[in-house]
Formats: sequence, C-alpha cells, structure tokens
Amino acid sequence: MLKNKAIAQKLGSVMVAGLMVLTAGVAMAAAPASAATDCKSWRSQEVINFAPDKFRAGASCTEIAGDRKVRAQLNMNNAPDKYSSYFTTENKSYYTSWTTCLSGCTHGYQVATV
Repeated sequence: MLKNKAIAQKLGSVMVAGLMVLTAGVAMAAAPASAATDCKSWRSQEVINFAPDKFRAGASCTEIAGDRKVRAQLNMNNAPDKYSSYFTTENKSYYTSWTTCLSGCTHGYQVATV
C-alpha cells in the first residue's frame, strides 16, 4: 500500500507538471505574434503674407501591425486637436487639414486597434 501511494504521488506530480507545460504551450501558441508599427510624423508650415501661418501634421508608416490603424495628429495648444483619417496603408503619407496655430502646435500620430 505504501509503495503504491508513493508511486501514485509521483505519478500525480508528473501529470501536474506535464499539464502545466502543456497549458503554457497552448497559451503561447494562442497569443498573437507581436508585429511592430513603425511610423514617423512631421509638421508642415505654409507661410501666408499678412495673415497667420497655417500648419498641418503628416504621418507615414513603414510597417503597421495587422490589428492596428494609424492617424496623423496636429496637437493644438488651447484648441481641439486636428486629425487625419485613420489609415493602414504603409509607405504613404497622410495629413491633417491646414489650420492656424495661434497658441502653437506640435505633431504626432495615434495608433489604435482596428
């Protein structure tokens, strides 16, 4: 009886360890591959004589993960930000509309889930 109990405990430990390894393997296989999203943004300026200059933000990505979408953002100081439409096309530039930045503005981009 004692010998069978010891064997049963060892067998149980081996089964639990095997189940843990199997579960970890399934969890790793179910996780999506981590694809990179590699983008850049910039700000363009249009100089207008005798009027405030206009600005817009642009963004372009050399790589966009399959479950992501991106848009250019003109970060407006003391005003609502401006955005381009979302895009998933790589190696193409997208822009916000032209606007004046009376209190200043910077550029950037946003990445969202599709």
